[in-house]
Amino acid sequence: MKTHFNLLLCTALLALFSFNCSKKDNTTNENKDDYTKVSATDTTGAVIGDWIIQRELADPQSLNPVTLQDATGREFSLHVFERLMWSAGREDYELVPWLAEAPPEETPDHLTYTFKIRKGVTFSDGKPLTGKDVIFTFKAMMNPMVDAAQSRQAIDMLKNVELVNGDEYIVRFTISRPYFKAIYSLSDYQVMSMAAADPEKLTERYTFEECKDMATALKNPAMKKFADFFNSQEANRDPSRLIGSGPYIFEKWDTGQWVYFKRNPNYWNRTAVHGMTYPEKLIIKVIQDQSAATVAAKNKEIDLMYVTKPMDFVKELANPEQFNMKKADPFEPQFVYIGYNMNNVLFNDVKVRWALTYLVDRKLIIDKIQYGLAVPIQGPVYFGDKKNFNPDLPPIEFDPEKAKQLLSEAGWKDSDGDGVLDKTVNGKKVDFKFTYLLNTNESRKQTILVVADALKKVGIIAEIQTLEWSVFLEKIKKHEFDALMGAWVLSDYPPDQYQIFHSSQSKNDGSNYGSYSSPLADSLMQAYRSEFDEIKRAAINKQLQRVLYDDQAYTFLWTPKAKYVYADRFKNVRWYPTPPTAYHTPEWWVPANQRKYQSGN
Repeated sequence: MKTHFNLLLCTALLALFSFNCSKKDNTTNENKDDYTKVSATDTTGAVIGDWIIQRELADPQSLNPVTLQDATGREFSLHVFERLMWSAGREDYELVPWLAEAPPEETPDHLTYTFKIRKGVTFSDGKPLTGKDVIFTFKAMMNPMVDAAQSRQAIDMLKNVELVNGDEYIVRFTISRPYFKAIYSLSDYQVMSMAAADPEKLTERYTFEECKDMATALKNPAMKKFADFFNSQEANRDPSRLIGSGPYIFEKWDTGQWVYFKRNPNYWNRTAVHGMTYPEKLIIKVIQDQSAATVAAKNKEIDLMYVTKPMDFVKELANPEQFNMKKADPFEPQFVYIGYNMNNVLFNDVKVRWALTYLVDRKLIIDKIQYGLAVPIQGPVYFGDKKNFNPDLPPIEFDPEKAKQLLSEAGWKDSDGDGVLDKTVNGKKVDFKFTYLLNTNESRKQTILVVADALKKVGIIAEIQTLEWSVFLEKIKKHEFDALMGAWVLSDYPPDQYQIFHSSQSKNDGSNYGSYSSPLADSLMQAYRSEFDEIKRAAINKQLQRVLYDDQAYTFLWTPKAKYVYADRFKNVRWYPTPPTAYHTPEWWVPANQRKYQSGN
C-alpha cells in the first residue's frame, strides 16, 4: 500500500488549506514554505515523449472508479476517468467545470442540481460522452449489491438522476435532504462509459428508487446480474471495460508486476489547465520490498517512488544526485492512526483506548523511525485547515503510569500472576491479548514493534499479522481484526468525517472499520452536513473533533511528510497542497536529448 493511502479511498473525507501552525497544536515546522508554495510552470520548450515508471508497493486494488478503495487506484483512475467539476487549479478548492459546461443550477431549497454536459467530449474509443453515461455511473454506484459502499456514503441522500426533457446533455440530480457539500460530491464522481461497462444496458432496467434498500434490489434480477458483473475482476481490471474520457488510456495489467497507461492521442481538453500531457506512458512497477525498490532507484530502473522506509529516504538516498535522482518531502494532507475493533471486549471501554494511546511514544517513534519526517496530531482534520482545525486538543504524551491507572480503573488486573492483565467478562476470564493487522509497510511494522514493547511492560500482549494489501483491505472491510494501523488520505474538498466515524458506516462494507458508535458524534455529523453557514459548520466540526478526541475513536498518530525520489531528467515537477497526490505526473516532460524511453521500447 502506498503510505499516502488509504483510501483508503477514494472519495473520502477531509480538507486542507494553506499550512498554518497554531500555537497550541504542537506542529511547528520550519520548512512550511516547502509545502505551501507551488512553483511556477516550466513548459517552455516542452515536448511530448518518454515514460514515467512509478514504483508502488502493491497492485492497485482496482481501476474501476466506482468500486476502488485504495489511493493508488484512485490516483491512476483519475488519469483515465474524468469528473463533472474538480479543483483543477490544485492550489485551492475552487471547482473548475470539466465535463460540465458550468457550475450547476441549484434550487433555493438545495435539493436539485442541474448540470449541462459539455458537448464534443468523447471517450478514448471515440464514442461521445453524454448524460446517459453520467446516469449509468450513478446507477452503478447506488446499486446496493455493487461493492461501492465507500462511494455511496458520500451521497446517500441521492434520490434520482435524470435527463431534462430527454436532452442527453442536461442532467438533473435530486437529493432527499440538503447537504452543504452536494455540489462537491456530485461533481467528484468519475464518469464511466456505459457502452463499455454495461453493454447489456442492465442499469436501464432498474430505477434509483429500487436502489434504496437491499430487499427491494433483490427483487430485480437485472440489479443482481449487473452487480455480479460489475464486482468481477473483468469490470475492475480489464482495459476493454474501463474506458474513460481522460488524457490516458488504461492499456495492460500484469498482476504483481506492471500496470500500463498510454497517452490518449485524441484527448479532447489539452488546452485546459492540467489538460496537456507530455509522457507517452505512465507505468506502475510493483516492488513490494522497499530495500529492493531502493536498489532499483539507484539502478535507474524507476523514475518516481514514494519511499516507505524513512531510514532509506534519509540515509540510503541521502545523495540522490549520484543516481541522477532528486528528493522532495512536502507535507501531504493525510493522517496515520491506530484503529480498534470496538466489537471486541478489549476495546469497547474508552478508558482502555485512552490507556493504549498513552502507551504510544509518538515522539520516540517520529524521531527514531520516521526520522523526524512527521508531526504528531490529535484528530482527523489537517492542521493546515485553519477554518476547521481545533487547536484546543491537548497533545497526549507517552505516560505508562497513567495507562496503568486507567487499565486498573477499567477492571484489568493480573489476577493470576502470569504477567498478563486479565478481566472477567460474562463469567469468563479474558486475557488482554490481541493482534495488530498491518499491510506490508515496513515502517508501520517497526512502529507497532515499539508500541507492542510498551504494552508488554504493563501486561498487554500484542502480536503482529502482516497481509498483502488486497487481503488486508478485505479483512478490515469485514471487521476481521483486533487492531490495525492505517492512514487516510484527505480529499480535495471540505472536511466531512461521516465516512469513517458515523455509526451507519460500520455496516454494509462501510469505512467505519472499528465500529465506532456515538449518538453525540452522529448528531454532530448530521448537523454538520446540513449546515450551509461556513462559520457555524466550522464550529460544529470543532465540537466533533473534541468528541472523537474524548472517545479516542482512533489513536491519532501523525501527519507525515511525503518522501519522494524522482529522476532528474524531468522538468515542470511541481508539488501541490491539495490531494489526491502532491504531484501531477502528466505535466512532467523531458527534453528530447535526455529522453530515456521511446514508444517502441
